[in-house]
Amino acid sequence: MAMADERRRVADVVSFFRGERARVQLALITVQIGYGVYYVLTKAAMSGGVNRFVFAVYRDGIALCLICPLAYFTERSLRTAMSLGTFLYICALGFTGIFLQQTLFLAGLAYTNTAFAAAMQNAIPVFTFMIAVVCKLEVIRISKPDGVAKVVGLFAAVLGAFTMCLYKGPTLFGQDASAADEQSSSEDVALPGANAWLSSLGMDYWQIGALCLVGNCFCMGIYTNLQIPALRRFPAPVSLSACSIFVGAVLLALTGLATVSQASEWVLTSPGTIVSVCYAGAVASGLNFTLQTWANQRGGPVLVAAYIPLQTVFSAFLGVVILDDPLYLGSVIGAVLILVGLYLVIWGQALHRLAKERDCLALPFSGVVDDVQEPLLKPSQSRASSSYGTMPRS
Repeated sequence: MAMADERRRVADVVSFFRGERARVQLALITVQIGYGVYYVLTKAAMSGGVNRFVFAVYRDGIALCLICPLAYFTERSLRTAMSLGTFLYICALGFTGIFLQQTLFLAGLAYTNTAFAAAMQNAIPVFTFMIAVVCKLEVIRISKPDGVAKVVGLFAAVLGAFTMCLYKGPTLFGQDASAADEQSSSEDVALPGANAWLSSLGMDYWQIGALCLVGNCFCMGIYTNLQIPALRRFPAPVSLSACSIFVGAVLLALTGLATVSQASEWVLTSPGTIVSVCYAGAVASGLNFTLQTWANQRGGPVLVAAYIPLQTVFSAFLGVVILDDPLYLGSVIGAVLILVGLYLVIWGQALHRLAKERDCLALPFSGVVDDVQEPLLKPSQSRASSSYGTMPRS
């Protein structure tokens, strides 16, 4: 009877973890679908003429309305006092992960299309690992198989990013846009001086957009690595994200006030733009952040990163079907190289972790036999222990 109960308990535990893993996978698939829809809606809003800074400010404002109450009620015991070092980390996170990242992403999306922008996001985990190696937060054992996999993966991802930036190729699906259409749809991009300088170097709008998306990936890599020391000082992840979004939103608002010439641009009148902004704040920043945090706690960062390529599939399909976005050969080749690099880096990290576990299990336990041969209690210690055990209870 006892054996049957034990087997039943083991079966219940196994079924629970199987169900838990299925819920994690479903959550990650939902996140990638959410990002795919976000790319399509945002591209439609950018094509409709909405200012990028206005879009980003409203998006971050909606995200703050959702994240701040969650952080306040769930992390009361986790938040520490705000020191100068913590404040500087929050400012750096807001500048790189919110202000620069969103500005470069929206500019890159306006110059390219949804499939290209989503494919470039696959490079974020690889660039994050590359920056961690440079900052000595990660170690590459070049003489081991895991080190070789990481190096080859980094090289493949960088080669894929350069391919997507420099080679466009023929159109595979969708309708190709003319250069005049690309220029007219991109006249309101922020930082026109930088665009003019890049154009003077012989770069077209597609290449400028690709370069912006590479910068977006690097900013996310810096943001992810900065979170490690920031969380040591301020161990409240949701509160830290809320503070970072607030700093980024302030910088975006100040930049928007300085660059947006007409006050009417701050008024959203198009129903499609309003839906895009609300979706970006509620789903892309609110729901997806919560689901990714939950999945990261239960499945780990490797599993979360492994599902990122799905957003490329969803956004490419939705972009071609809904927006009639073109899909170019250079984008496909570069995306394949980035995916190969991503999975090589993930595989190398998994091999490194398994090797560390085997090394820990193989460590010798010196002195165990000698200790066992000696009596655990000396005679005097035994008498003291017995007298302590017979002390009267209060």
